[in-house]
Amino acid sequence: MISTALLAVYALLVGLAAPRPLRRARWAHRAPGLATTLWLGLLLSFVVSLALVVHHLVVPERHLHEGVLGILHACGVAGAVSPGPVGDVARMTAPLIVALWPLGWFAAVLLRARRHRSHHADMLDLVARPEPGLAATVLNHDTPAVYCLPGRARRIVLTSGALNALTPQQLQAVLAHERAHLTGRHHLLTGAAEAFTRAFPGLPLATAARTEMATLLEMVADDRAVLVHPPHTLASAMCEVAAGRAPGYGFGAGGSTVVARATRLLRPGKSPHPLAWTSIAVFALAAPMLPFLFACGSAAG
Repeated sequence: MISTALLAVYALLVGLAAPRPLRRARWAHRAPGLATTLWLGLLLSFVVSLALVVHHLVVPERHLHEGVLGILHACGVAGAVSPGPVGDVARMTAPLIVALWPLGWFAAVLLRARRHRSHHADMLDLVARPEPGLAATVLNHDTPAVYCLPGRARRIVLTSGALNALTPQQLQAVLAHERAHLTGRHHLLTGAAEAFTRAFPGLPLATAARTEMATLLEMVADDRAVLVHPPHTLASAMCEVAAGRAPGYGFGAGGSTVVARATRLLRPGKSPHPLAWTSIAVFALAAPMLPFLFACGSAAG
């Protein structure tokens, strides 16, 4: 029961307490890719800890600690795959459902977004025109806007208003920003955050992760774009298209985060110390495995 209590406390800390300090962390906007990895690690860690809590509640007597095989037995993996009584298989159903619940939502979110993007792409084929020189699609609309549709219907869309408002250098900068979203497959990461929110509605970790990851991924795309374009060019371009809105299943260069992102580009802060960067990266990658230490370590003692 000690391991169950520790796992429950850990899950509560990750799900309720961890989001607030991470949202306030100053280093996150200086290392958005690292911060995104940490958010994902916490999401996975919460699911793993919750599944292990359920496992310990339904199979409290199973604690075998004999090397790797012992850990697999203690955490239900070996018991789930090895032949055993029908009762054991049935008791493994509950933690398996907990683990697969957000995964099912992830598939549902991706399928729904794919349908919306496909429908939007079909509409664009009717009302927009391709611009081969820019590798983009131009939509006749006065409001300056630039966005991309990821996935199988991937394309970059810009309005005629954006073409009129942006200089050639600004246009290339925002196009690089959108290409970064597409090549980075950022829709999978936002889809994971959206799925977690639907799987655990009202959980502070879910609400914070969805909001923060969306902003952080925009900053990741900004950083990719400024590798080949001056920061002030991208910042001014973002301000020009700030009023433009992308579909909920796409990524836009404008939006409500433009001021914070432009300020970040024009006045970049100091990057995290390499030791701090490494420590955070190790923790982010190890976070999904930490619940196993509580589940197996305390029972072994």
